[in-house]
Amino acid sequence: MKGLILKDLYCLRTRMMAYVLTLVAALAIGILISLSSEYGNMRPDAIMGDDITVSEDDVAAYKIMLGGATFLAILLPLGVGFDGIMTFHMDEKANFNDVLRTMPIKPVEIVLARFGTAYGFLLTGYVSSILIALLISPVVKVFTLGEMIHAGTVMTCAFATCLGVACCALFKWNHKTFERIVVGFFLGLYAAFAIGIIALDKRYGDQLDAMMFAFWDKVKILFENYLTWLIPVTLLMIVVCFLLSVQIVKRKGRGVR
Repeated sequence: MKGLILKDLYCLRTRMMAYVLTLVAALAIGILISLSSEYGNMRPDAIMGDDITVSEDDVAAYKIMLGGATFLAILLPLGVGFDGIMTFHMDEKANFNDVLRTMPIKPVEIVLARFGTAYGFLLTGYVSSILIALLISPVVKVFTLGEMIHAGTVMTCAFATCLGVACCALFKWNHKTFERIVVGFFLGLYAAFAIGIIALDKRYGDQLDAMMFAFWDKVKILFENYLTWLIPVTLLMIVVCFLLSVQIVKRKGRGVR
């Protein structure tokens, strides 16, 4: 298993630069936020004196952009977690799975190596996002450090679940089939969302905005207690995907495909 992990890391060496650049970009965004947030934390009268040409709406809009940039800096490192599954495609192109069938390796070791590489990347991204949050939290007053860590943890749980499903699917299908399934899923999800919004707008009209705000308030309350249910559910999903992947590999022999 150790050899498979080292092989995966060696295959991903060309992706390491992109990985590092992503972290540098997130860090740069965090530094820019730190340098520019002073304006967002001041009132217009403190900036302009008696001659106020900056409206409260302008400052509010700035704070919204500042908040978006803050979460971008925190969440951007998490996206590199999906670099870990690039090894599926690399092995497929190199026909490594034919070689794998001749090796004395158990299916559980194959799956454990894949999951270890993928979640190792995701964990590195999560740690990076926490470090960036620690960097910018002293100067950014739009969100507290706790809120930043909360957002990063929730998104990490979501990415971890998606990563487990992706690994399981890649053990089952080849890379091209997986891409078609993902594209079809998101297009279908987008179409269902658009149709749902149009249908709700026709039925409820002006009440739709109030309904959406009420819905998001309930979602916010639900995720405020994420430690009690989200993390256990995420861990359960990872275990389920892992066990399913082992069964898939067993059915196909020692090779993945």
